[in-house]
Amino acid sequence: MTSPQEHYKNFKQFQEDINEKIRANLLLERQKIIGFTVSEASTNLLEYYFHKLNLISPGFQVNHNFFSSEKRAERMLDFEFPLKTKIIPILVKIEELRDLLCYGKEKKVDKVQEGLTALQKMKELISQKLGEEL
Repeated sequence: MTSPQEHYKNFKQFQEDINEKIRANLLLERQKIIGFTVSEASTNLLEYYFHKLNLISPGFQVNHNFFSSEKRAERMLDFEFPLKTKIIPILVKIEELRDLLCYGKEKKVDKVQEGLTALQKMKELISQKLGEEL
């Protein structure tokens, strides 16, 4: 069972890994790693958010596959939570970009940036809702 603090720590580690690749100008060369990392960062951030709102028990796990479609996400997260109608589409987009970046041929850097932008948007929404800097 992962605690809220552990989810937050994981999120911060993934975020730092992404920032290192940005600073090193490696978005294109490390796009597969970034695709996986953005996906993992977003699910850890979501679990942290759920814990902070006392919506889930410590044993509840969010899997990136929940977001293969909005319909599936709604089914897997069949409870209400603040920002649900904004967060689910972001997570579906991140999952779509994860699959695009991680499998097949190298994509243009704008696809990597889309994933980074989606994660940043999610972080901003949750940060604002929780009233804390993430």
